[in-house]
Amino acid sequence: MTTTESPIPTKTRHAIRTATERVAPLWPLQSFVAVNPFLGFTGVPFEQACVKLAGATGALPLLEVDEYRATFEAGEIAQHHLEQNADAVWTSERLVDFVKKPQTGADGATIPTMADLLDRSLPRAHWSVFIVEEISKWCAVHFDKNQTTWISPWRELGLYKAWREAALSDRNPEAFGLKGFRRFVRALPGDAEEATECCLDLLPIPGNVDLTDFLHRQLMTIPGWAGYAQYLAREDLFQNKDNPVLRELLAIRLAYDAAIFSAFDRAIALKEAAEAWVSHWDESAIAALSKWQLAYECGYQEKLGKWLLAAQPPAAASTPCFQAVFCIDVRSGIFRRHLESVAKDCQTIGFAGFFGFPVAYRNAASGATSARCPVLLTPVTTAMASLTETESRDRLVSNQVSGAWKAFQNSAASCFTFVEAAGIFFGPNLGLKGSSSCGCEHEPSLVFEGEQAASLDLQVDLALGALKNMGLTHFARLVLICGHGSQSANNPYASALDCGACGGHAGDINARLAASTLNHPEVRRHLEARGVKLPDDTLFLAGIHNTMTDEVSLFDEESFPASHQKDFSNLRQSLDQAQRLSNAERAGLLGMAQVSQEKMPASFMNRCADISQVRPEWGLANNAALIAAPRWRTAALSLDGRVFLHDYDAGSDVDSSILTLILCAPVVVASWINLQYYASRVNPQEYGSGNKTLHNVTGGLGIVEGNTGDLRTGLPLQSINDGTRFVHEARRLSVFVEAPLEKIDVVLAAQAGVCDLFRNTWLHLFAMEGSAIFRWSSSGWIPFQDLGAEQ
Repeated sequence: MTTTESPIPTKTRHAIRTATERVAPLWPLQSFVAVNPFLGFTGVPFEQACVKLAGATGALPLLEVDEYRATFEAGEIAQHHLEQNADAVWTSERLVDFVKKPQTGADGATIPTMADLLDRSLPRAHWSVFIVEEISKWCAVHFDKNQTTWISPWRELGLYKAWREAALSDRNPEAFGLKGFRRFVRALPGDAEEATECCLDLLPIPGNVDLTDFLHRQLMTIPGWAGYAQYLAREDLFQNKDNPVLRELLAIRLAYDAAIFSAFDRAIALKEAAEAWVSHWDESAIAALSKWQLAYECGYQEKLGKWLLAAQPPAAASTPCFQAVFCIDVRSGIFRRHLESVAKDCQTIGFAGFFGFPVAYRNAASGATSARCPVLLTPVTTAMASLTETESRDRLVSNQVSGAWKAFQNSAASCFTFVEAAGIFFGPNLGLKGSSSCGCEHEPSLVFEGEQAASLDLQVDLALGALKNMGLTHFARLVLICGHGSQSANNPYASALDCGACGGHAGDINARLAASTLNHPEVRRHLEARGVKLPDDTLFLAGIHNTMTDEVSLFDEESFPASHQKDFSNLRQSLDQAQRLSNAERAGLLGMAQVSQEKMPASFMNRCADISQVRPEWGLANNAALIAAPRWRTAALSLDGRVFLHDYDAGSDVDSSILTLILCAPVVVASWINLQYYASRVNPQEYGSGNKTLHNVTGGLGIVEGNTGDLRTGLPLQSINDGTRFVHEARRLSVFVEAPLEKIDVVLAAQAGVCDLFRNTWLHLFAMEGSAIFRWSSSGWIPFQDLGAEQ
């Protein structure tokens, strides 16, 4: 990566780098994936991060005191859970007194910006809101994805220079009361880093305020656009490029604060700064709340651990009637359980939903390419649809019509008054919004680009890795590789309901590539040469599980050989029965408990097409644990769709390569999902995206609540709350792995970033060995009966 020496002093440069590293990336809507909003803090203890986050955002990533008290009084937190997490300062008795006293808590103030100080000093001032709206306006134009009708002529200059050019002729700040704003901007250096240094020299930052914290606070006034800038910088980093966009956004935010300080009475600002420019958070109270959170998590860990210990290994298994590989997604767990109940001699397997095929997919008509793998990985190759010339032309026309309709929707002509005047003529087009389908491409066939010669070795490597990591060593006649995707209408967050392991897309592309590769005669011949013999009568097929309707669609049915028609019919019948059972289980939480079994499939389909439905499905709400173990550990457990289920046999993982992969990839991805749900639950306004009914798409890439303002991050309130209560319980992920303790220790010693997640209690680790469970801590393993005794 090539970089140039910054003109900023080393200490300041370090503060800028650290502050920007604290910002979590925000993926655009088309590939929205859950992300750990505390990503930049995983290297420090959770409790310490709470203090820093409170000063930067004004919000603690912890539940309110009243909520902990209510769970204690309801028996969800027991006295011994408090005792296990108490220390010399916060004894269990003091912890109970803390939540029972009225007006106890950890309330404090953020590190204020100059706009905050001015709002406090002047009556009816709204400078903080104004600045956010101004920055958001220019970011939306600069980053626009063909939604706006006005294209910025300065987009190629970079964010800071484009903003500066636009601001030189923007009279809006001066009309709002910021005198001399254009003159101030004209005096700013043309380079973003030099502008940052200039603004920092102007601003009266007290010596007792850490510069990194101050800069982080500046970015957290616009966390949405900062997150999107971080995403762009992160994507370029994968290509060994240094993208300065987030640092440029910081320079813009500092410029507004410096302009305010230059334009208004400095005495007011200095007085306020001396009195209030430090966040006043009771760190002792934060420590108490952190212990209550740990105690809250102990209750679920204890219950799940006891369930796992009660499981009994099965007798020797016979060859299954079919095998089905599903994503580890918590929603797949419900379907797997019901499939096993109707086809008792089948085998289901849990594995990351990209199935070991980290590919990019190129749309044959539009040419657009999207990564179909976890965002932690980089695609190793590209796949595309194999279309005839006629099919390509038809697809191109369809895309153009769709794009024109989308452009009309975003134009002024499509406002409410136009729709009202158009009346019935507008109705059919609205109806089209309800005809959305599961997020699958449904291409006629898929091929690797350049497949003719170069990629055969790669295909063999992918196939070998997939079989090894799935633990597939014995094969049924039929093996289903089943991805998943969701289906909803009028839902900007639709991709958030698809497969996180496929980069916020459905898993159909990966499933079809995996199946076709494993069926490929040349691939099989090379696999055999490398010691893996697939039975001649074993066929792989691809499917997609619609997590909204629980329907499983199978691809390429028309080409299925006659020799396997009986196997196929058995599979199809079992999948249909599992769908009905899964529908019935999920209906209650979706308010459909009164629907008859006959009408259930139609009711679910209607829900998919309902453009007014704000809760098409619950996604991964209430996720709480990940289990990596043989299926027999969990086969008899309901688990209520709360657990990521990854099959793992430590006995066959001689070199611990699979264990390393699980801890470094599926566990990390699951922690991102878990912590985004956690954050959106503990503080929906700060870490969530607010009320879904007020959302509008901006720039074609993100959501604003209302008509303007910062991009919203996190999940909508409707994703975690049913209108009367929170459906998601705020518990950090508990990871249970069946493996020898020393094996896990070796992996963690070599993976510092993963170890930090457990050491700093961003998630919790447990090991199962035979009939015992141990909890990992930085000082050693703690037996299950002492669960939670050390932090």
